[in-house]
Amino acid sequence: MYQKEFIGAGCINSIKNIIKETRAKKVLLVTGRQSYIDCNAKSQIDKILKNIYTEQFNQFEVNPKLEHSRTGISLLKNTKFDLVIAVGGGSVIDTAKTINILATQKNSDLVKYVNDNTLITERGLPLVAIPTTAGTGSEATHFSVVYVDKIKHSLAHRFMLPNYVIIDAELSYSLPPHITAASGMDALSQAVESYWSVKSTKESKKLASEAIILILKALKSAVSGNKISIITMSKAANLAGKAINITETTAPHAISYPISTFFKLQHGHAVALTLGFFFSINYNFLDCDIIDTRGGAYVRNTMEELFGMFNVKSELECKQEWYLLMDAIGLDSDIKNIGILTESDINKVISGVNLDRLKNNPVRLSVKKLKEIFSHK
Repeated sequence: MYQKEFIGAGCINSIKNIIKETRAKKVLLVTGRQSYIDCNAKSQIDKILKNIYTEQFNQFEVNPKLEHSRTGISLLKNTKFDLVIAVGGGSVIDTAKTINILATQKNSDLVKYVNDNTLITERGLPLVAIPTTAGTGSEATHFSVVYVDKIKHSLAHRFMLPNYVIIDAELSYSLPPHITAASGMDALSQAVESYWSVKSTKESKKLASEAIILILKALKSAVSGNKISIITMSKAANLAGKAINITETTAPHAISYPISTFFKLQHGHAVALTLGFFFSINYNFLDCDIIDTRGGAYVRNTMEELFGMFNVKSELECKQEWYLLMDAIGLDSDIKNIGILTESDINKVISGVNLDRLKNNPVRLSVKKLKEIFSHK
């Protein structure tokens, strides 16, 4: 599906061109709450849409639940909108994608579509995605995160890729450092996971490697508030999003969702918490545990290419570099400090892991191996 991009400082004004192109008379705005105001998006969009009928939907949580999406779906169905504009982080854009696609489907049993995306037959309205954090890359993907009964699901369909993307780094300037840090590690994790994914392609690896190199150069100074680095991070996050749009994510992302749900950790922080261990897991393996059909030599070579991007020579050095980076940008890298202390805590996390994402990891993972991650740093 074709996607039109507007990238650059001040390009939020491209909304005017999109309104004209789509001939939109009624717009549904899907936004965060206070964040929508704090990032200066509201003041600018209010001016742009002053002569357009607009309604706003922001009644959902950081980890979007299907039950909250129902409210947005009802709103979308009850008013004949022409355009949906999502302004915010990953949860906002994911929610907009979810309600936009599900509102047009014929069956009212929404869980059916979450469990079986082949049932999706109708396109949604034209969708504009405007990220305000440099992290999730949701604006570049054809899937969304949605929780059903505290279990994370991926709703995926090619119709869900936003039609328009506006990447205006100015909207990220006012983010608190810890959000910039966690969002940046999310983007870096996506790029790394995409690079070693069993679904990787020449194109996805090119996108992922570009993202990794940019992030490693810019993340620390972006967290410190450097505007040039924030602009670089916004581009890198979009590249990482394009990479996972091809490959999807792997084990660290699968493990992160129950950590976020049960231990209230910001998503990017939760992913980064375990990813460092996978430099060793995906390099030191038995041949019988290889999932990637390209074979063990290919996987080891891929990992060595990643070590080179991090300017290290071994899996242990890469793991150390990963956690030093987390510490440098203010993200606690100690699993025990997060509150995962007991066998019961560990089992709670492992039981909530999305098994499909484990299949994307190049090396097979056992419950024993997962438990080892949480038993030591």
